[in-house]
Amino acid sequence: MKKMMVAASAALLLQGCNPIVPSGTVHVTETISYTYAEVLGAAIIVAAMWYVVDPLAPNWEIKDSRLDDTHYRIDLRKKRITTGGDGEAMDLFHRQAFAVAGQVKSHGYTVVTWNEGVDSDFPIARRWARGVIEVQPQTQ
Repeated sequence: MKKMMVAASAALLLQGCNPIVPSGTVHVTETISYTYAEVLGAAIIVAAMWYVVDPLAPNWEIKDSRLDDTHYRIDLRKKRITTGGDGEAMDLFHRQAFAVAGQVKSHGYTVVTWNEGVDSDFPIARRWARGVIEVQPQTQ
C-alpha cells in the first residue's frame, strides 16, 4: 500500500513538470483557431453526451408476459433521456401484440386495456405504457 502511495505521489509531482495536453493550436480558417485543450474539451463533452443520450439505442423497453392461455400483458418503458419517440407507444404496443399473436399461432388479438403515464422519478421522469391483449384462439 505504501509503494502505491509513493508511486501515485511521484506521478502527480511529475505531471507538474509537463502539461498533459501539449500546447498548440488547430487552425480552422485564417481567423479561427482552437487550442489542443479546447479541442480535447469539446471531444470529451461530445463523448459524454453520446454516452448519456445513446441515439442508436431503442427509445422504448418492451416486455410481455403471459397472464393466462389467451391474455398477455405488454409493458413499455421509455428511456429517461431521448431525442424523440413520445408518440410511438401505441404503434410499438400493436407491433408487439402482433408478434405475440404470431408466436402463439393466433389469428389476431383484441386490446382489452390500455394505459399511458409518467413515472415522476428523481431526477428525470420516465414515460410508460401498458396494456393487456386477448389473443383469438386458433380454430381447427
